Amino acid sequence: MIRILIGLGTAIILHLILGWAWSIGGGIAAGMYCRRRAWLAGGIAVGLGWTLFVAHAFIVAPEPTLRLLAIMGAMFGGLPGALIPVVTVFVGGLLGVAGGTLGASMNPVLTPLWNQLRSRFSQRSHSAIR
Repeated sequence: MIRILIGLGTAIILHLILGWAWSIGGGIAAGMYCRRRAWLAGGIAVGLGWTLFVAHAFIVAPEPTLRLLAIMGAMFGGLPGALIPVVTVFVGGLLGVAGGTLGASMNPVLTPLWNQLRSRFSQRSHSAIR
């Protein structure tokens, strides 16, 4: 659960600061902390983040959001407007799945480096105290 919350927080922060394409970082963050099913943790984290953004749009401005969805549905070949948020969350989930997979593949490389760095600094701090 904490992995998903870390990924969710990272995805939301990156989405707000850098844009939607960077929300894949939330999937990477969630995937780095998973040993199994990292793709699922990344997909849930980023998909949930995008769900929150869609829900926020409906809460803050329901009428303009509905009009926007109707226009976007018409632009995409006459799709119903209600299908657009589903597609949006699905795309976010796919970004999260890709990020989770990438994060899981980065874990074996970054974990030894992190442990080595941590041991260097912890040895220095112990020798400085003595």
